[in-house]
Amino acid sequence: MITLKKKFSDSYNFLYNKKAIVRVDLNIPITNGKIVDDTRIQKIIPTIKILLEKKASIVLITHLGRPNGNWDEKFSLKEIASEVSLIIGEEIYFEKMNINKIESEYLDNLFKDFKIVLLENIRFYKEEEKNDKKFVKKISSFGDVFINECFSCCHRNHASISGIPTYLPSFPGKLLEDEILNLKNLVLSSNIENNIAVLGGAKISTKLKIIDFYAKNYSQVIIGGAMANTFLSALGNEIGNSLYEKKMVKTATDLLSIYGDKILLPKDVVVTSKKDENLMLIKNIDEVEKDHVIMDIGPQTRMSFYNEIIKAENLLWNGPLGFFEKTPFDAGTNYVLKGVKNNKFKNFFSVAGGGDTISLLKKGGFFNCFSFVSTGGGAFLEFIQRGNSLPGLNSLNN
Repeated sequence: MITLKKKFSDSYNFLYNKKAIVRVDLNIPITNGKIVDDTRIQKIIPTIKILLEKKASIVLITHLGRPNGNWDEKFSLKEIASEVSLIIGEEIYFEKMNINKIESEYLDNLFKDFKIVLLENIRFYKEEEKNDKKFVKKISSFGDVFINECFSCCHRNHASISGIPTYLPSFPGKLLEDEILNLKNLVLSSNIENNIAVLGGAKISTKLKIIDFYAKNYSQVIIGGAMANTFLSALGNEIGNSLYEKKMVKTATDLLSIYGDKILLPKDVVVTSKKDENLMLIKNIDEVEKDHVIMDIGPQTRMSFYNEIIKAENLLWNGPLGFFEKTPFDAGTNYVLKGVKNNKFKNFFSVAGGGDTISLLKKGGFFNCFSFVSTGGGAFLEFIQRGNSLPGLNSLNN
């Protein structure tokens, strides 16, 4: 398990009147030009405030969406720059110029009037994902020190993640420190009894190692969402027209043969039908018909999962247990989440993260019920699976 050799506070001696390149994650949901969820912005504010207190000038670098190395206006940061400025409480200058054309002297002039400069979407540049050395040198020339505050991309070997630390004194930000500390605590506590992992979402293929890890080390693994459909199919149950991964049925069968006593699956489900989308029925697992579509876990399953969670000592939550985006199919997820809120264990430690997890916690009002909520998606899962080899973390240590 990786340990950060540096702390954010170690950067303080490098900051006074210096330019700090800060890699953040502003890959946030936007609708009609408005920020829908500002969690990731709120999480970086403590680091930004400390940098400003230390009289540092800040060059913010982030990505938004997947423009795949193309200059795509729908992913431009100009849409969110002013709102981010309001949330942080400091005026931000949005620099739309191509990074390859920016000179450090130009930035110096900007910093006479602004404390924070936000560069255009870093994924507009093909060189970013290639970790191109020339591109890395160019970005590095904009600052005197580098702060990595983007845990969500630490599993990627990109220029702005693992490249810059080869040229500048580099440190983790406060958020990155918090992420590593809490996830390490979660992993290291896996040998304690009454530990539960709740895994939802669509795909086994993206969570195969994490299912194996938790089934091997934890007391129980609760599985819901479309992922559960693959396991139910592996057990020979009819799942109708429900979403599942046909290619992963054999893998699910193997996991059940090894960890069947630890994996908890739905006993009943809420179904609809492609023929009649207004139809909504509660069915036991052995009652699902060929034209049914499983949309949520049923009331028996909700109570069963809830009763396990209220007596857990440690908990990992990753993903929804049903089609939570559409009411009323968020009811199962929300009911089980009440188990986190009502947990009876005095020192209960709970961590949530990955994929749609932040959205479902915010939507249901359960965000503050967890000990820690990770901003990471893929990085959250990757850290738990292979916490000793994430490029973004290794580069800080090296």
